[in-house]
Amino acid sequence: MAYSSNTLFSVFNDLHPGSQAWAVKARLIRWYKQPAFQNKQQLGSVEMVIHDQDGVRIHVNIKALLYPKFEGLLSEGELYIIKNFFVNDNTGSPNTTEHTHKLAFHRGTEMFKFKDDQFPNAMFNFTPLEQLQFHLVIDEFPLRDVIGRVISYEKPFEGFNAKKMDFRIQDTEGHQLSCSLWGDYIDDLLPVLETTKDKPVVVAIQFGKVLKLRDRVLFSSTYHVTKVRVNADDDVFTDFMNRLDLSGSNRMLTNTNYSIYEDFTKGRAEVRDLAYLSGLRDDDRYWIDATIIDIDSTRDFWYVACKQCTKKLVAHPGTSTCVTCNQDNSNQNARFKVEVNVLDKSGNATLMLWNKSCEQLVGKSASELKQVYGEQWEPIPKELEDGLIDKRVLFELKLSTYKTVNGRAYCNVSRCAFDDEIMQLYTKMSTGMQDSTSDEHGNLTEESNEDNVGFIQKKVEKGKRRLFLESDEEGVNDEVAKEDDAPNDMQSENVPAKSTSSSSDAVYKSKKRQQVMKKEK
Repeated sequence: MAYSSNTLFSVFNDLHPGSQAWAVKARLIRWYKQPAFQNKQQLGSVEMVIHDQDGVRIHVNIKALLYPKFEGLLSEGELYIIKNFFVNDNTGSPNTTEHTHKLAFHRGTEMFKFKDDQFPNAMFNFTPLEQLQFHLVIDEFPLRDVIGRVISYEKPFEGFNAKKMDFRIQDTEGHQLSCSLWGDYIDDLLPVLETTKDKPVVVAIQFGKVLKLRDRVLFSSTYHVTKVRVNADDDVFTDFMNRLDLSGSNRMLTNTNYSIYEDFTKGRAEVRDLAYLSGLRDDDRYWIDATIIDIDSTRDFWYVACKQCTKKLVAHPGTSTCVTCNQDNSNQNARFKVEVNVLDKSGNATLMLWNKSCEQLVGKSASELKQVYGEQWEPIPKELEDGLIDKRVLFELKLSTYKTVNGRAYCNVSRCAFDDEIMQLYTKMSTGMQDSTSDEHGNLTEESNEDNVGFIQKKVEKGKRRLFLESDEEGVNDEVAKEDDAPNDMQSENVPAKSTSSSSDAVYKSKKRQQVMKKEK
């Protein structure tokens, strides 16, 4: 419907090529500069996305030569009257709208601000996370708007050409979506995450790209069109905050601890005591609930690592060599390596805490402490004592990684958790389990003892050992570790475990006698 005295403004669905005598009333959603194709330092064009009174979006192109005419006029959220423009087919990339046409300005195009309180404000067109989660709209249109509360995030990763940050969001119905931000977009979100610890962080992403990776859907920033808004003060964010269920803890979990939280809620986490795990070497992972009671101050608290593979570097005059990468390495950093003694209800064990676990517990990186204490950390730094001693922690042990180095027995600590939300969940679950398998005095019933005996019996012939546990998810090479270990204080892997309990041994012996008696009969 062309512009005339009878009909002042057209809606976007009425526009078609073949005429430039159009007039529309539209609100500016997003505008951005597109670099020139052959020279990224030069302006190629200015792109806009606007919506009409029906909330329909359409893309607008302004050539670089025309930009000075409209410079200073463009402001997102403002209402405009636009006259005299071309209507073209919506081709090319990026395809910011689903409309079949797009607009192109020329020298005769007019654009000026307008006031109309009745005109709708449709700055967002959110796609429900449920539709993305179940791939319902993934192939229909690449760029979409989403909103959600940030429930987990990882530290930015420095790649070869750009910086990337991964995080997950959740809507008010519990549906989740994996997201990635690249480059400067990270600066919109990361500072808020790092400074906001006790309040929910809500992020809205405009014109993010939907990607399908294997069986997952990712939502990523792309081109120059994406816009990230965090905890904005407008009706959209206020409405979302009002619909959030904030009855629980509002403190965000890191990505690692969020996966731990899922393991406990979905019943994948199995917590045992040290006595139960002594002597086992299978492919399973088990958790222990233990308290750190001491730090070994006779060993180093950190090591110099290769930034590429995180393995320990071998120092040479003027340089360092990475054994894994087999090359000289000037790209190095400090990483934690702290040996602690822990205690649970059945005994004690020695754990080697590496970088990820220590950073979680201490709240600072090894590089930060190295700047304060230099090369020699003596006595034990206050940050380590405050962050570790008397700290109750859930440790996940990967028993299949058992090994011995210079007589010491080692095993990976895959993850650790001490967040209030996870500890409260574990306490609630363990109380429920105790009620179902204990008598009125808290002792294990005959049924639960039978289960424990059966499990121990299958593994006991492999030998008991003292638990020297090492988290080397990113740890030191075996050959390098040999040079760095303290004098041998274990004669063999069959040294009786300090953490074995008399009750477990008694139950096992009783069960063994019953089996012998059955065979004799």
